Amino acid sequence: MSSSLVGRGARLAAWIGLGAAGVLAAPAACLYPEYTFDEPEPSGSAGADTGSSGAGAEDCSNGADDDGDGLIDCADPACGDFVCTTAVPEGWSGYFALFDGEPAMDPGCPAAFGAGEPFVGNRGLSAPPASCACSCGPAEGQACEALEDVVITVSDAPCEAAHVCEWPLMAIPSWTPNACAGPDGVFGEGAACVPSDDCDASAAAHPCVASVSATAIMATGGACAPNPVQIQRADPRWTRLGRACAAAEAPGQGCNLGRVCVPRPAAPFEGGLCIAKDGDNACPPGAYTEKHVFFTGIEDDRSCKDDCSCGAPSRGTCPTTITLYSDDRIDTCTTRLIELQTGACEDLEGNPSVVGRKAMSPGAPTGGACAPSGGTATGEARGAAPRTFCCQGAG
Repeated sequence: MSSSLVGRGARLAAWIGLGAAGVLAAPAACLYPEYTFDEPEPSGSAGADTGSSGAGAEDCSNGADDDGDGLIDCADPACGDFVCTTAVPEGWSGYFALFDGEPAMDPGCPAAFGAGEPFVGNRGLSAPPASCACSCGPAEGQACEALEDVVITVSDAPCEAAHVCEWPLMAIPSWTPNACAGPDGVFGEGAACVPSDDCDASAAAHPCVASVSATAIMATGGACAPNPVQIQRADPRWTRLGRACAAAEAPGQGCNLGRVCVPRPAAPFEGGLCIAKDGDNACPPGAYTEKHVFFTGIEDDRSCKDDCSCGAPSRGTCPTTITLYSDDRIDTCTTRLIELQTGACEDLEGNPSVVGRKAMSPGAPTGGACAPSGGTATGEARGAAPRTFCCQGAG
C-alpha cells in the first residue's frame, strides 16, 4: 500500500472519533442547570392539559377546554350564558335564580338551575282584619205607656191622602180598659161627604169623616242583653310568589382569583344571581344588596274583643185594639163602627159620626230593639318561617 493512502485513512479515523466524542458529550451539557415555572396561570387560559380532544362543544361548568380554543368556561365567548361572580359569603347558600312575581306567572325552574328541590315561598300577604258583628237580644223588662196617652184623630181625607181638616179627639184621663168613653166626637151624621175648609166638627156642620187613626202605645224602659260577638275572617291570600332555583353545586372556571363561573339568570328571573339564608336577615356587605323575603307559613291571630254592648230599647209598642162607636150621644158605646189597632189608620165609608170608644188592655211590649256597639278587631295575619334572598343588581 502506498504511503499516501495510509495518510488519508488516518485522517478519516480522527474525524470520526471527534464526532463520536461530541455526540456523547452533548446530553451532559443540556441537563444542567434545572429550571421550574411557577407563575400563575392567566385568567382564561387552557392551562395544563385537561384531556380534551378539542372537538366537542364547550361545557361551561366542567373546568375543561372542550372546544380546544385554549379558553375555559367563562373565559370562552361560547359561554355567554354564564357569568363570573363572587364567592358565597359565610353563613349563606347559593347560587340561585330567583323569580319574584305573580303566582299565576310561576315559570318553574330552567335547566341550568335544576340542582335539588327548588324553594317556593310567598310574600305580600293580603289579610284584612276580622269582621266583628255585635247584636242584641230582644228588649226585656219594658212597660207600656198609659191608655190616656193614645191620640185618636179623625180626618176628612183617606189615610194616604192629604187632608184639609182633622180633629183630634179629647184624651180620656185614667182611661180604664173596656170602659166606654166619649166626651166629644166628630158628627158626620151620614150626610154627603163634601170636603170643606170649614173644620167645624158639630152635627150642624156635617163635617166630612173619611178616616180615623190612633197613635201607638209606646213601650218604655227595659234593656237588651248583648249576644256573643260574631267573628268572620277572610282567608289570607298571597299576592307574590317566590321561586328560587339552585345552580349546580360545582361551579366552572375561567374567572379571576376568588370568583367562579355560574349560569346567568334570564327573564322572568331576577337579573342577578342570589344567595339565601333562613330567617329575615340583612344582606351581607358586597355585591348581594337587593333583599327579598319570602315565607312558607302563616301565623293568624285575627280575632275580636268580646266587648259588645247595647243601648236603651226603642221602637217598642204595646198592641192595643180600640173599638169606635157612631152613637150621636157622647159616652155611648152601642152602635159599633170599627175596630182600630193603635199605631194604624182605617178608612171610613158613609160619613159616619165618631163618638164613643173603648180600649182593650194593652198587650205585652213587642218590637223593641237596642242598638249594638263594640266588637273591636284584634290581631293580624303575618308570614311565618321566612327566608331571605339577597341578589346582585341586574347590571
